[in-house]
Amino acid sequence: MLTDAHVNFSHKDLINSVDQLIKEGREGGVTRFLAVNSNIYDIEIDYNLIKNYDFVDLTIGHHPFLCNEVDEKNFKALFNKSINDYKDKIKIIGETGLDFSYDTKPINQINSFKLHIETAIKNELPILIHVRDAFEETYKIIADYKSELKTILIHCFTGDDEYADKFNNLDCYFSITGIITFKNAEKLRSTVKKLPKNKIFFETDAPYLTPVPMRGEINKPSLLRHIIEYYCELTQENFDNIAKISSKNYERFISCQP
Repeated sequence: MLTDAHVNFSHKDLINSVDQLIKEGREGGVTRFLAVNSNIYDIEIDYNLIKNYDFVDLTIGHHPFLCNEVDEKNFKALFNKSINDYKDKIKIIGETGLDFSYDTKPINQINSFKLHIETAIKNELPILIHVRDAFEETYKIIADYKSELKTILIHCFTGDDEYADKFNNLDCYFSITGIITFKNAEKLRSTVKKLPKNKIFFETDAPYLTPVPMRGEINKPSLLRHIIEYYCELTQENFDNIAKISSKNYERFISCQP
């Protein structure tokens, strides 16, 4: 009963083997997958990759890395059409957010982020947020909209204790990746141990962030178990219990239950 809450199936390293990746993931115990759309102009591609799997959910969004240009009118039209056309699959708005490590204009990222938030509010959908080198800016924007938003996920959480507390006070969910297995992630491990169990779930972020000891390989959903096993060793928790809790947390998140 495992849920992989972030797979980039349309990435060039995965797109030609989606069926095999899902098969291997299922054999490894993954019963639910979230296919993440990071380029709104490719939403049809993402939809067609997973449309025949009733246990695979889909997001719609535009990654901050791609926000050098933001055509607000076109974005809104694409959101409206796609959410209507693919309503059987689209459960979440995102990937969106702020990442100031990129050479992408912050103001464009902020405008895109707010457009995603307003779309989530309008359609009463959860939102999936990417944040890197912009924790305070992201926190302030979420706080401004919190009363109108449904549920919020901080994808691939890498913040410190301060932002774990701040986002937790906004009732955010947190997804945990293979980064916790990395040698230089001691500070993150300390923070992850303190995250509330009823607000976490796990993701591979495939094909990225392959966990130890498979570093150097392409990440895939079948490796999710290694991330959860590492978390359980870190927190001295029972694997089956955490698998069950985290999968139920994901269900609550997509059902817009805080």
